[in-house]
Amino acid sequence: MAILGSSMEPKAPDTRTSLLQAALVCFADHGFDGTSMRMIAEKAGRPLSLLSHYFGNKEGLYLEVFKYIFETSTPQSPHPAPGLDLDPRDRQGAVRLLREQIHFMYQQAAPDAAQARPFQDHRARLWVREFRSPRASLHPIIHEYLSPTADLIRKCIGVLRPELNAAQVAFLSATIMGQVAGHGTMSGLNKVLWGEYPPFGSHFQEAELLVEFCLQGLRTDLPAPHEG
Repeated sequence: MAILGSSMEPKAPDTRTSLLQAALVCFADHGFDGTSMRMIAEKAGRPLSLLSHYFGNKEGLYLEVFKYIFETSTPQSPHPAPGLDLDPRDRQGAVRLLREQIHFMYQQAAPDAAQARPFQDHRARLWVREFRSPRASLHPIIHEYLSPTADLIRKCIGVLRPELNAAQVAFLSATIMGQVAGHGTMSGLNKVLWGEYPPFGSHFQEAELLVEFCLQGLRTDLPAPHEG
């Protein structure tokens, strides 16, 4: 027999969260320009005046939607980069930190973990709209939430490949983040290309294969490619 008020009952989102979720759906389906504040209010079933009360205007609401996506999708890195003291001679320490960071990112990006989040399809579609050329107003938010991870990876690569310049380190850092995140953002495309294959092991085993792949690309004992 169900007990009224039981903690087992799903908790309804508060007004602000309901508006954010409605805005997420509308922006993902229609884009920024194709979405109106009235459309969002109707989707949420709330008065239009509440949108202005909570978010000011459409641009402010759009920014808050992305903050909501980050805060409900990307927990803080286990090793915040600001102030991280990584000895340039400590290659084993760099490998350990890079391995832990890849495991952390993969736990969030693995397809089953990503699909478990509410509105995941809409999150992914909205991200794709901003991938190539993010709105200038989103730059500070992206830096706030993703720079700690990017900086940590950059520092680890700098220790493992000290001969590389800043642009080369940034390129490899972006490659590592992209290939790990791609397991979540490209899960639908991956199914089309590779089929409905089951995971070959635990998330830990899958992440370890990614670690091995990334570290292989950072080895310095491989022959240099010949330029054509």
